[in-house]
Parts: sequence; C-alpha cells; structure tokens
Amino acid sequence: MRAAICDDQPEALEELKKLLLQIPAVKKVYAYSDIGAFWAALESGEYYDVVFMDIDWNQEQTGIDFAERLAELCPYTRLIYVTAHTMDYVEDIFLRHSNLGGFLQKPVKREVLLRSLEKLRAEQSADSGKLLIYCQGSHIAIPFRDIRYLESRLHKTCVVLERQEYLCNEKMEALKEQLDGRFLNCHKSYMVNMEYIREFHGRELILEDGRVIPVSKARGKASKERFFSYVSGKM
Repeated sequence: MRAAICDDQPEALEELKKLLLQIPAVKKVYAYSDIGAFWAALESGEYYDVVFMDIDWNQEQTGIDFAERLAELCPYTRLIYVTAHTMDYVEDIFLRHSNLGGFLQKPVKREVLLRSLEKLRAEQSADSGKLLIYCQGSHIAIPFRDIRYLESRLHKTCVVLERQEYLCNEKMEALKEQLDGRFLNCHKSYMVNMEYIREFHGRELILEDGRVIPVSKARGKASKERFFSYVSGKM
C-alpha cells in the first residue's frame, strides 16, 4: 500500500506515520501538513491507495471538504478519516461524497489502525487487479471489475466503465500487459471484459447493457473459443 497522511498538527502527523511504517503491508508513507502540497502532489502524478485525512484544519474548509475533492480527482483512492472530535462531524461525514474506507479517533491506536488496513486489504483481495492509467494529470487505478472494455482511439486508449470513460495517452498494447485473463482481444482496437458479454453473435459481441463490440475476421474463431472456454470455467 502507498499511504498519505494529511494533518496540520505535526505531532499527530509524525505519530501516525511512525505507526504506519511499522506495518509490513504499507510500502510508502507520504506526510502532508500543508493541504496545498497534497493537491500539488496529486496533480504532478502521485497516486495513493489510502489517504488518512484529519477533519479539523483550523480553517474554513474541513477534511470532509477535502475528501469530497479527493473522490473527484482520485475515485479509487480509499479515505480514512482521523479526528479527535468524533461526534462533531458524524452527520457531515455520511452526507458528503467520499470513497470512505474507515474512521480513526485520535490518538490513533495501533490495533484499530491494523484492523482498518486489514479491512481495506480484504476488500481489495476480494477482486484483485487494477489497471493503472495516467489521465488528465492524475494516476488512476481502475479495478478490473469496473471496466467494460478498452478501445483504441487515434493512438490513445479509452477505458470504458458503466457510466464514465477515461481517455489516456497510453496505447492499448501497453495497457494490455496489465490486464488479466478476463479480457478478450477480439479486435485490434478492442479489449473486452468477458464478464459483461451477454451474447457472441457472428462478428459481434453484445454486452449486458446493449453495447455492441466488433469482432475482427482474423480473430473471430480464436475469440469464440476463448469466450466459451472462459464461460465454461465459470460454471
């Protein structure tokens, strides 16, 4: 895990950093007492699996405001709130949008921190595998389960999810190396997640949402055999 801590109290920042560095699953810890430096790091391409966000920043905006912005910039980064004033923010926490993964009370206890991270890791291992792309100034790690298909568009790649798309500069051939066996390269311009194929019809794949993906003549037979083998293996 790559972890970031955002807290304007230096003592709390260092204490949590020290606890995190004692946990083998945590490979890197980045500490920010200045929230502006944190946003700058994200905009320069840094990526974190989990962010520990202090709520009270002694300014107009709170950590809850920052969490909402983080969810927009990095939708797959999990957030764990950290605060000494638990009850003051309960309503706001659950009414505002964030990729919430936990809640810690100051001073942070090591055993509670461990349980929080174990919970996050269990959620990740339940469906392991993410596609890492660089899009609009941010590194984004997209779980394989969310990807419907990848489409090559003029030397770029569009990663298509259920309700949104990410257009990145990487070529599909490069991204293909990150993917696992659930993805079918049925056409030189398409990689399809076989979990979402409803029907293999001639030279077309019909997805569960009705979208149609072409199958090239050269890859038709191999694609059909691989698809049926994948489906059989799931039964």
